[in-house]
Amino acid sequence: MDKRLRKYDIKLFDLDEGANRFDYRLEQDFFDGFGTMEFEKAGIDATVNITKHGQLMEVDLHTRGSVELLDDRTAEPYMQPLSGSLRTVLRFGHEYNDENDDLILIPFDMPVFNVAQLLYESVLLSIPMKHLDPKQSHREGEADIKPGYVDPRWKELKKLLNDKNT
Repeated sequence: MDKRLRKYDIKLFDLDEGANRFDYRLEQDFFDGFGTMEFEKAGIDATVNITKHGQLMEVDLHTRGSVELLDDRTAEPYMQPLSGSLRTVLRFGHEYNDENDDLILIPFDMPVFNVAQLLYESVLLSIPMKHLDPKQSHREGEADIKPGYVDPRWKELKKLLNDKNT
């Protein structure tokens, strides 16, 4: 693991019973630790709430901020606001297992859990599939379409279809 991500280690045995809160600021160097990214200039505030119940810990992550993306239509950079959350449960077991998104098993001999991967996933999941600058009008060249409007070309095609069936 990239040593820049070590600051996201949480000592599980040091957690108090009940609520524990950790606040982080995720800048571009955090994401660079995961390799090539589709965005630049990240600025994300993250909160990790861990509620400990004996050997079971509920983890709630919340992220809010923005990243710079390239607009899919104009190829111009813009700042995309993001907001995301992720929830999982940590439980001590005999061996590490993160195959289930809702439950991560942690071995008893692993006293530290690194939340960097969960933070990374929370941010990636909040990025929209289409990168469209909300400040840009992407309807250039399109007519304003009113509710109930039917393109006259469809009317003509429907006539042809009806004529053929009679």
